[in-house]
Order: sequence, then structure tokens, then C-alpha cells
Amino acid sequence: MYIVADITSFCKTLIRYVGNGYDQMQVSYIPNKKRHKTKQIRAKLSNKYQTNLSSGKRQYRRKKGLCNYIGIQFKDIFFIILKTKGSEPNFNEKWQSVYRYSFQLGKFLKVELIKDERGKNTFKLEKETIKDIRSNIQVTIQKHNKSKFYNEITKLYNLHKILRYRGFYIQLSTILKDIKQLQIKHNTKYNLPKFF
Repeated sequence: MYIVADITSFCKTLIRYVGNGYDQMQVSYIPNKKRHKTKQIRAKLSNKYQTNLSSGKRQYRRKKGLCNYIGIQFKDIFFIILKTKGSEPNFNEKWQSVYRYSFQLGKFLKVELIKDERGKNTFKLEKETIKDIRSNIQVTIQKHNKSKFYNEITKLYNLHKILRYRGFYIQLSTILKDIKQLQIKHNTKYNLPKFF
């Protein structure tokens, strides 16, 4: 089981294993009242799915046509069990694709793993998250609230330093174009940091 304590490590670890064929998953969010039991839950999941097998044992299972499992724990917020293709023990569980699932990585931050136009794995902000960011920035420009505008841009800039993925950069380019149009419309001239 991989324990990741920040967004950058989570994204890198997930993309790494999805790229190695772990494209089915189950996500379990840890309720607040059970956060003190995170260690026990992790041990239980690791034992059930055998997430800590050596590379040799994984290779052996692959040759036998069996699936392999990997576990990722993000802080004390959720666990992901990733699965490869192959036959599996009869757990009677439903697995879902890793793509287009909204991972809640912060109070107001949700990201999705997608394949871009080149067929490569990348992250982008989830629809509601991007909508909220755009809406907040639009309101600050309309109301000529310079300090709040810079607060929102700082949040966006911090995301830019964390989510270094093509999917997010495409969204960011669109937001920056929108900001320029809004500034012309509402006659504001707030400077933007250099994103690219």
C-alpha cells in the first residue's frame, strides 16, 4: 500500500500505475469518526487484496492470467484499490474505471484522470471545481474588487504549481482568455502572474 501525503505525489502515483495497466478501481473514503482506525483499515485492505506482493509474484500471477492489485492511501481521506485485467477471487465486488472519476483532494478541489487527444493520461479539474473558480474570478472583476481578485488568482497559481498536467493547462489557458475578455469588458487592468 502506497501512502501519499500530498496532491503531487497522489497524481504521480496514480498515473504511474494506470499506465502499467491498473485501470479498474474501488475508492473508499474514510469517515471522520473512523480516521483513528486508518492503520487497521489499511492493513485489512492490504491483506485482502495482497497489495504488497513482490514484482516476481506479480509477474507470476500475470502469467497465470490472474489480476494484480495495488493500494494507494491519500492522507487519511481515502483509499484506492487498483486492479489489472485478469481473473480474480470471487469478492463479488463492482469495479469502476479510473477515468472521469472525481477525486476529492481538498475541501474545494476535485480532479479527474482523463486521456487527452493524444491518448495520454492527464489530470484536469472536475467540472464543478472549474465552474466555481471561473465564477469567483468573474465576480471579483465585475465588482472591481482588486484584493479578492488577487486572492483568487493566487489560488489558481498555487494549483498551477501542483497540477503540472496538460489537461489542467488547457483549462487554465481558457480561464486566462476569459479573464482578459472580462477585464476589457469591465475596464480593469489587474496584472496576472506568468503561468507558462
